[in-house]
Amino acid sequence: MKKVGFVGLGRMGSGISQQLIRHGYELTVFDINEKNAQQFADQATIAANLDQVLNSSDVIFLSLPGSPQVEETVGHFLSYGVTGKTIIDLSTSYPLSSKKLYEQVKSAGGQFADASLTGTPVHAREGNLIVTMGGDEQTYEQCLPMMKTFASRGIYYVGGPGAGNVAKLANNYLSIMYVALYAEIFPLAEKLGLDTEKLFEIIGQSGVNCAMYQSNAAKIVRKTYEPSFSLDLALKDLSYVKKLFEEYQIPSFVLEGGLTLLQLGHLKGYGDKDLSEMARVTREIMKME
Repeated sequence: MKKVGFVGLGRMGSGISQQLIRHGYELTVFDINEKNAQQFADQATIAANLDQVLNSSDVIFLSLPGSPQVEETVGHFLSYGVTGKTIIDLSTSYPLSSKKLYEQVKSAGGQFADASLTGTPVHAREGNLIVTMGGDEQTYEQCLPMMKTFASRGIYYVGGPGAGNVAKLANNYLSIMYVALYAEIFPLAEKLGLDTEKLFEIIGQSGVNCAMYQSNAAKIVRKTYEPSFSLDLALKDLSYVKKLFEEYQIPSFVLEGGLTLLQLGHLKGYGDKDLSEMARVTREIMKME
């Protein structure tokens, strides 16, 4: 069985690591936040630095905030040598960055793949994530048994380097924009005097109803804003989508409104809150808070 390294033990990474350990994999783990790493003290080898992860592992998973952190980490590995190593980036990264890292790692004798995740920290803890993977199909086949430990809802090879990121960003773009729509219309309906609970129930009987509607529109109507996915992460993902439109000189008409709403939320200090708090921004604009 291959020795596995894991870098990034946040809400997603910790759950995935637990699943790998439960399925018998020997892990060497690292996180810049020592507290995150210490939860694995009796279950895995806690690395003092990235070098130890690299030296102790055949396959290294990354679960990091975004491309800047991924580029820095992979750059460090490249400086020490990655011959025979496989690096799998589970982060929601910028696709063109992933393409460059793939080329750099492959030319240095290693393997690199982007394997973006769909799901929540609860799905990670339960092993019920979805993976969309880009890179070499051989890398996909080699890593499939490991990924099955934490992605029971499906592991999909979707194409060459960066393709896994594109698939994930498409999913996140749609889901984030759904929430932006709810965040705009329900405060307006409330301002116009409607019973938004009743409106929520009526719309829930129509073709608009979906899992995103039931979870996120409910938070907005009831003003609970339970944390699930942070506003700043949503802003990061839409910013990546915006960069792709710009890279290919394509206008992004609908995207602009959602991006502006997220940027306002960030400026108002809601970045670490749930993205449904976009509704607080529209409520403030409407002078309802």
